[in-house]
Amino acid sequence: PGFDLTSRRHRRLHEQSRHHRRLHPWALMRTLPALTIALLAAFVHRCCLRMADPFGDVAGLPIDEARAALFTGGPNGSAFPAALVGVFESNRRLRGATLLFTEEVVGSECVGVAPNGDLLMLDRNGFVFRATPQQRKGGALAYELSKERHYVGPGRPLGFHVAGEWLYVCCSLKGLLRLHLGSGAIELLSGATGSPPSPLAYANDLDLDTSGAVYFSSSSDHPVALHPLAGFYDTMRGYLLTSLHGGTTGRLLRYDPASRRTAVLLEGIFRDTA
Repeated sequence: PGFDLTSRRHRRLHEQSRHHRRLHPWALMRTLPALTIALLAAFVHRCCLRMADPFGDVAGLPIDEARAALFTGGPNGSAFPAALVGVFESNRRLRGATLLFTEEVVGSECVGVAPNGDLLMLDRNGFVFRATPQQRKGGALAYELSKERHYVGPGRPLGFHVAGEWLYVCCSLKGLLRLHLGSGAIELLSGATGSPPSPLAYANDLDLDTSGAVYFSSSSDHPVALHPLAGFYDTMRGYLLTSLHGGTTGRLLRYDPASRRTAVLLEGIFRDTA
């Protein structure tokens, strides 16, 4: 209506409009991606509606009562909110702290103190930095980085501890190792445990007792991957994968220096970080 069909141009427009009203196979194929996305969105929406309330009492994974009782706020767990009293009371002491080596040492998980008072740090690439205390005028204490550095890579060193002339290191790529601070010799103490052997894919943190036994954690069975751009082993990837799938593959282990064996003390831990 409204067109003069005697005109050649109007007749052509009329034929084109009739053609577009037909459901052409190619037009249907072009609409399939959009239809697929719409159906997928509807399916995901339905699944989300059926999921448990993240702030409710229903858990997405089955948790036994004994384990649930250990959660924060539970009968056998820590108080929530935490009671910050005594040495844990809020204070502002750190406001007077001085930042050291913010440009030189990147990604050190902690700081170790050598028997002579030197500070030891491990960056994310596996280099060991030693800082020597220097007395300055006015009694101020400063630290100077040594140019000589040891290397414990490849891998991503996380927790470490100084014991005499040895530096014990949790390497998320290799496992538990130690470095002699004098010679620079590296000894791999534990890279796997169990039968058949299960690799320590994410050794995280450690401590030693008076007998020399090493207690350390392995956070996940997801191996740490090399960052494609930055060139270091990225523990954040393993952390995210473990958190997203809800895996409970964390373990607490003990290395016995006498037998040179590693025992699993506790397993089934969700994403232990220390």
